[in-house]
Amino acid sequence: MENFTSNADFIFIMIGAGILAFITIGLIFAKLYVRATKEIAFVRTGMGGEKVVKDGGAICLPVLHETIPVNMNTLRIEVEKMEKDSLITKDRMRVDVKADFYLRVAPHTEGISMAAQTLGSRTMRVEELKKLMESKFVDVLRTVAAEMTMTEMHE
Repeated sequence: MENFTSNADFIFIMIGAGILAFITIGLIFAKLYVRATKEIAFVRTGMGGEKVVKDGGAICLPVLHETIPVNMNTLRIEVEKMEKDSLITKDRMRVDVKADFYLRVAPHTEGISMAAQTLGSRTMRVEELKKLMESKFVDVLRTVAAEMTMTEMHE
């Protein structure tokens, strides 16, 4: 009879240890699992190569992986060139310009990967992104203004 109770105790201890181990492993995976949302995708790099996650999630081990968040929202960047910074048209007239540019990451694997590679986490900080992209937008506006007359620009 004593042997039976010691075997039962041993079984209960093993079941309890198994349940505790299962819960511990579950909590560890829950902590390491990173989910993407409709607004934020991410690129996981490191062991196993690059993985772009835009739907769902992935296990990210702190020492082996790095994640780069990518903002999937449309960002509005306003460029204003007035007075001494105004643009010069084809017919040598000065034009004050205020333009809005809308940026967004192409919602496919290559687009997200390229945004993570070229912009990094700056996609999450609009002001830094504006500083980076504003000069490119001004160059485009200057090129367009130089090819058009004042009348063409108004039309």
